[in-house]
Amino acid sequence: MKRITQLTIAVVVLISCGIAQAQVPYLNSIQNYYDEVATLKANHPKIENNSRQNFTVYLDYATAAGDNAGGLSNLNSNYVTADTALQYAAVVFDQIAGYTDPTAPTTSIVYYNDLGLFNSYPSNLSITVDSVFWLGSHENNSGNMDYFTTQIVSASGTGVPTTTVLWSQTDSSNVSLSSSGNWTGTGALFQMSLAPAFVTSAGQKIGISIDYNDPTKMDSMGVVGTGVDLNTDGAADSASVYKNSFSKYTYINAGALIKNSNLVYTAGGAFLLQDWNIWLRVTFDYNVGISDVNDNLSVSTVYPNPANSNANVHFFLGNSSNLEVNLVDVTGKMVQTIYNGSMAQGHHDMQVNTSNIPSGIYFVSMKADNGNAVTSKLVVAH
Repeated sequence: MKRITQLTIAVVVLISCGIAQAQVPYLNSIQNYYDEVATLKANHPKIENNSRQNFTVYLDYATAAGDNAGGLSNLNSNYVTADTALQYAAVVFDQIAGYTDPTAPTTSIVYYNDLGLFNSYPSNLSITVDSVFWLGSHENNSGNMDYFTTQIVSASGTGVPTTTVLWSQTDSSNVSLSSSGNWTGTGALFQMSLAPAFVTSAGQKIGISIDYNDPTKMDSMGVVGTGVDLNTDGAADSASVYKNSFSKYTYINAGALIKNSNLVYTAGGAFLLQDWNIWLRVTFDYNVGISDVNDNLSVSTVYPNPANSNANVHFFLGNSSNLEVNLVDVTGKMVQTIYNGSMAQGHHDMQVNTSNIPSGIYFVSMKADNGNAVTSKLVVAH
């Protein structure tokens, strides 16, 4: 699905000035944009759709990693090998990490295990991308229309964004989106907000790419990259936890995508361009299971479900416990004893052999110490 719209967006007040350049280094501004980024994220719109289910999470690797320093890089999809700037920027989303409260991102950070997921991106997880957000800056000197294209693309098996476009929207403007007309300096940032309402297939990992089309090269658009400045000396000195951002620098290799994790700057006031400030608001309906009355045993999921030869039960024990696990049919009749013994505290996966069990509906019944039995439905299909 592709949409083209005229861009209407609120911008912050810019209080410094500059001159746009067509050919500039890829790290154009090392101003610390942390405060502006935090302010914009805390005030971004809540875009709703009818697909909302159990959880709403903002997938934001820059925030989840604690990145607190940043810079602007010039981007134009029309740059060629002579232009020392970005032609492409993208982030692949293959982990559940971010925040839950848009008004207080840094104090509501969550990771996959906080939401009951048994790994960072379960193979049976389907998400609805309610909203896409990214931060940039823009100066228009030509009076011509500039085009901003945001795409949802598929990710390869190795976690690299591909050219397969799943959703796309192009916005346009012939005026500067940085409100004073300058693309660098304090107050230059604006926030793009889009509402694709795109639903992934189970286990599908996606990327978000940004393209800016200015054939004249008279105008300038910047994207925000962040890194971790541990000692607040104005230079990033630690790589981000999430190495999921990608760039294309035409003067290095016009055909190659480069992971931002390979670009580490620790001197001269330069920042790590580790995480592009591209993030998502997603909802997903995922069974985090049921806890017993003691909040000791919690079953997260049974997968695959339906199962053929084997199923896995993922569960959590708050304390070391005696554990009994049985498979029963719909009448409550015992079909199989899966486990009976002691189990240490923590997350566990337990395998259920279903190869010799007739197709049908069953329940995995688990009981820890003096707690009640916790049951999970399992469908066997041969």
